[in-house]
Amino acid sequence: MSKNYIKEDLFASFVVFLIALPLCLGVAIASGVDPIKGIFTGLIGGIVVGALNGSPLQISGPSPGLAVMVLQLVSVYGADSLIPLGIMVGAFQILTYIFKVAHFFQATPPALLKAMLSGIGALILLSQIYIMFELKMSSKGLENLGGLPNIFTMITSGALSESQKFSGIIGLGVIVILYLWGKGKHKFFELIPGPLVSIILAAFSVHLFGWEMKMINLPENILANAFNNDYAKAFANIDMGFIPYALGLAFIASAESLLCVSAVDKMAKTSSNYNKVILAQGIGNLLLGFIGAIPVVGVIVRSAANIEFGAKTKLSSVMLGVWIGLFLIIPSVLSYIPIPALAGLLIYTGLRLLDIPHIIDYIKSRSKTSLIFFSTFILTICIDLLTGVIAGFLVSMFILVFDVLKFDLDIEQKGDNKVLKFKGKLSFLDLPVLSKKLGSEDLDVSNLEICLQEVEYLDPAISEHLNDLKDKLESQGKKIEIHYNKLNIH
Repeated sequence: MSKNYIKEDLFASFVVFLIALPLCLGVAIASGVDPIKGIFTGLIGGIVVGALNGSPLQISGPSPGLAVMVLQLVSVYGADSLIPLGIMVGAFQILTYIFKVAHFFQATPPALLKAMLSGIGALILLSQIYIMFELKMSSKGLENLGGLPNIFTMITSGALSESQKFSGIIGLGVIVILYLWGKGKHKFFELIPGPLVSIILAAFSVHLFGWEMKMINLPENILANAFNNDYAKAFANIDMGFIPYALGLAFIASAESLLCVSAVDKMAKTSSNYNKVILAQGIGNLLLGFIGAIPVVGVIVRSAANIEFGAKTKLSSVMLGVWIGLFLIIPSVLSYIPIPALAGLLIYTGLRLLDIPHIIDYIKSRSKTSLIFFSTFILTICIDLLTGVIAGFLVSMFILVFDVLKFDLDIEQKGDNKVLKFKGKLSFLDLPVLSKKLGSEDLDVSNLEICLQEVEYLDPAISEHLNDLKDKLESQGKKIEIHYNKLNIH
């Protein structure tokens, strides 16, 4: 921190606060927990993680991406599961720091990352449509997708109640305002955040017209409730199925935070300490676990805004946490915010994450990266985010193996003599292709020479296959020679 940059940091922190506050509330609701949980995450993400962070301009807080995973855990294990979840995520990240392996999280294929974000966007979109119309949503994306025709029928047939109609109007109004605000070219539209404007206008409209709908409801004694947790009960409710999912969430949270750092370094021309970043995230998540709030993550949209509005040091992130903390003193202000307005904000966020033009590009390309993208994207929606990410990694590794372990075959024939020259790498995965190529070749010659001197790697399975071929052809009275590279003989 530097005294020379106090003015710039204070200004940036306040603007980011205006963006972050509605998102803190909205992400908490999307996670299936009380809005105050999002406030606590924003507060600790700003003050604690911001002060300790190895990336001075990164902003940490509740993430729409993690909301879909947190919702699934909360729907199965209850809100108390946030306690063991936060502690496990924090412990995982602190261990990542101790073993100095944070930089390995950079080894994420761009197509997988894009699919993860698009899948998250789709899940947020599918779930928040239900919240916007005050309907019961599912924690499963496929069930929410299947219920969309019913929602459409209710809207077109006039089956919605008066409250549901007003809620839909407010949510759609927020989406329209955010879209138009993003199209504004005047500097005014850049200086005043669209999320703040849309939420204020939504709250004003509800009050002006006297519409009845669900509003933010915070407990009277916020701080007392934050530390009034039954830790024994929280751990007693979890089972063995909780652990791998929580660790998967920890992995995704860590990857999202560190990929955010990469983006921040590119935008701000900074150089961050990845291990210090993951340590700060771990300490923040441990604290959030003890108070039962949703996990904290480094978030790119708020970090980009922090840079754009002139932040220079960690002071901006710390002050962001302070501004959010002030609402713990005056929580009554938040009670004027309609929940459908926050749903509209998240739907708009989900649409941006979904990024339909990119999906169309992947459909058109029909490349290997498209296979990574759609395997992750489809399984994220149909099953869950963790399954999608694991599938994406497996497909990536499968493609990598075939790209790296591939071979070339040159064929020379002079009269009744044929020479097969192999180059590259020959693994057991190449066996089907090799067998097909040899099967398609005319091997009805007197002399056959198989040259493997230029093969960099030769799997024993390939050697065995070639020796079987040699025995078969020699039994037919043909002369076969196999020339090995001595370094590759197993």
